[in-house]
Amino acid sequence: MSKKARILAVGGLIVAILIVLVAWRVISNSHAGRGKFTDSPLPVDTTIVVRKSMPVQLQAVGQVQSEHTVNIQPQVGGVLKQVFFTEGQYVRKGQRLFLIDPAPYETALASARAANLTARAQADREAPLAAKDYISPQDYQSALSAAAQTQAALQQAEINLSYTNIVSPIDGLTGNLVVKAGNVVSPGASAPLVTINQMKPILVQFNVPQNFLPQVRQYDAQHSIRVFITHEDGSGNLGQGKLVFIDNTINTSTGTVMLKAEVANKNVQLWPGQYVGVTVQLTLQPNAVVVPSTAIQSSEQGNFVYTVVKDTAVVQPVTVNRQIGDLAVISSGLNGGERVITRVSRNLRPDMKVTPNTTRVPAAGTLSMATP
Repeated sequence: MSKKARILAVGGLIVAILIVLVAWRVISNSHAGRGKFTDSPLPVDTTIVVRKSMPVQLQAVGQVQSEHTVNIQPQVGGVLKQVFFTEGQYVRKGQRLFLIDPAPYETALASARAANLTARAQADREAPLAAKDYISPQDYQSALSAAAQTQAALQQAEINLSYTNIVSPIDGLTGNLVVKAGNVVSPGASAPLVTINQMKPILVQFNVPQNFLPQVRQYDAQHSIRVFITHEDGSGNLGQGKLVFIDNTINTSTGTVMLKAEVANKNVQLWPGQYVGVTVQLTLQPNAVVVPSTAIQSSEQGNFVYTVVKDTAVVQPVTVNRQIGDLAVISSGLNGGERVITRVSRNLRPDMKVTPNTTRVPAAGTLSMATP
């Protein structure tokens, strides 16, 4: 072998040795890392699965409606002499709203009263004459008829005069004022003078799928069903009330049934036409198994949670019945008393050693609503 060939062979051997050393170092570090990963428990937040009473609820989007809406229309025509409120003002039942110029109706009343007095006097004069047959029965009957007609005309004149003073028939909030003082109004006008909406109490109309109708009817017969109102996105607390109406027909195009709830609306926070979130509390389920919703994980096989058994994370399949706020109600898979991991780290794997930190089960958000 030549000198050059020996040099190349020695160089190749050195390179091979270096490659083996580098590979050995990488493999050693890899094993060391795995050993360190396996030997160091992962800190996790945990809580104990509890049993507690939980509401059985339905959720929907509803629309606020006034329980009583009145369109104020004039019953007699004339010049609108005075308006006694400002548009948007809250008015009381019996409160004066408008005055139509009463002068023509006062004159008509005086004329009707005079005509009635004359007719009655005539009938009174003819009564003794008719009794002695000095006048025919037909003449006396005509006098009585004239008195009756003028009496009816008098009563109508009194009613017409009363119509010039328009008062509110309900407590409520006034809307847009269509006609101002000085304009001529008439009974035949298409637009009302003003619309008044009753605001306290108020209705919320909403729909639920028809398959929930038997449950709604069952619990409605047993007790008053409570209804909680929120903003449309589910936030806030706009009050609570009770279910007062179940429609007698299923909407065949949507497969839903219409319901209505009555809300006190003491602070007038709900307005007709407003869209709101609706939570119908059918009943309370006693002794329900509850975990924080953050503990629920999903896989191709279904939902599961990580339970901590002897400081080891163990996969436990569960069936979630429903979610209420920050809590999930479990129908199978847990019995209560188990320790579950509430916040699952990306590094967590089944059968990994963990160090549990205990946290409390949060309260259900829908149960914290206060009656306004």
